[in-house]
Amino acid sequence: MQVLFCSGDVGGTRAIIPIIEKCLEKGICASFVDNGHISKEAPRNWERISSDKIGSEELLNNFLHKNDIKVFVFASSLKDCTALTLARLMKTCNIPVIHVLDHWTSYRSRMETDGLPAFIPNYYAVMDSIAYESAVENGIGEDILMITGQPALADLSVEFSQWQVRNDRSILLNSYGFDPGKKLISFISEPVENDQGGSPDSINYRGYTEKVVLRHFCKALQSFANKIQIAILPHPREDEGTLSELWKEYRGSLYGKTLNLPRGRYGLFMSDAVAGMASSLMYEAWLLGKPVISIQPGLRLQSLRMLQSRPDVFFIDSYSEISEQIKKWVTGIINGTNYYTKPDLAIHEKAPEIIYDLIRKYIDLD
Repeated sequence: MQVLFCSGDVGGTRAIIPIIEKCLEKGICASFVDNGHISKEAPRNWERISSDKIGSEELLNNFLHKNDIKVFVFASSLKDCTALTLARLMKTCNIPVIHVLDHWTSYRSRMETDGLPAFIPNYYAVMDSIAYESAVENGIGEDILMITGQPALADLSVEFSQWQVRNDRSILLNSYGFDPGKKLISFISEPVENDQGGSPDSINYRGYTEKVVLRHFCKALQSFANKIQIAILPHPREDEGTLSELWKEYRGSLYGKTLNLPRGRYGLFMSDAVAGMASSLMYEAWLLGKPVISIQPGLRLQSLRMLQSRPDVFFIDSYSEISEQIKKWVTGIINGTNYYTKPDLAIHEKAPEIIYDLIRKYIDLD
C-alpha cells in the first residue's frame, strides 16, 4: 500500500474515485478511509480502512509504519471533518498531502471546518483558472495551487456519448412518465437551507433557499405549462418526500415529478435544459451544451458566482429580475436556441492522470 485517500460528501467522493482508479490501473497500491459517501459508491473489492484504526497520532504512526503510506490524498467537505483531521495528522508524520477541490466554493473555509487555523496541504488541486483566482483571493497560497481539472468530469463526454447510443430518448421519457413532445427541464435542487441557513441570521446565508427559488421558478413558468415539463432532481442529502411535497405545493398547472436517479447527470443527459442554483451538475450541463439558468436571488456569497461568467448561462441574482429572465430563457428553449459543447471539457479529461503524476512524483522521491 502506498497511497491513502479520504473524503466525506458526494462531490468529494466522485472527485477522488477516478484518481484511485488511475492509481490501481498504473499498479500503485491504494486504499481509502471507510467514511462518508465513498463507502456507498466505491467498488466492494477496493481496500477500505476503518477510521478507528487511524484516529490518533499514535494509531496513525503505527498504521503508516505497517502499511508504507507515501502520500495522502483528500477531498474536503463543508461539514465532515474526518478527512481534514487526518490530513493534519499526516502532516505531523511528514506524509505529503494533496487536497482535491471538487467545487467552486469555500476555498479557505473548507480548510478550517474543524475549528483550527487553515490547513496548508503540499498541493491544493483546483478545477480551472476561475477556481485558481478565487482560491488566491480567499487566501490560498499560489505556491501550493495547481490547476488539474475536476477528476469527476474526466469521463463526462464519453459517458454522455455512450448514454446516447444505449438509449432511445423518446422511449426513456415515456418510461418516466414524460411526454417526448414537450421540452423537459430539469431543476437541480440543493439542501441550501440545511447547509447555509434559511435567514440572514445565519452567517453563511446565501440570500435565498431552495424553497424560495423553486417557488419563483414555478410561478414564472405557468404560462408555458402546455409546452414544458419539469423533472426535479434532489441532492443526495435531500429528503425526496419533502421535496416532492414542495413541488406539489408550488407547481400550479405545470406537469412534472421528482426523479431519484442513480446519478444526477443522467437527468441532465435526457433534459432539454437545466435550471437550479449553484450545483456542480449545472456546470456539467453547461459543458454538454445544455441551456442553463442559475437562479440565486439576493446572493450574498461571491464564491457561488462561478457560473456567472460562463458564456450562454442565464444568471439571476436579483429578485426583481426572476420572472422576466426565466421567461426569456424558456422562450429561447421552446424556439430551439442552439448551444454548443464547451471546449472546457478538455480541461477535465486528463485530471486523474495529472493528479496521479503528482502522486507518482512523491513516491519516486521517497
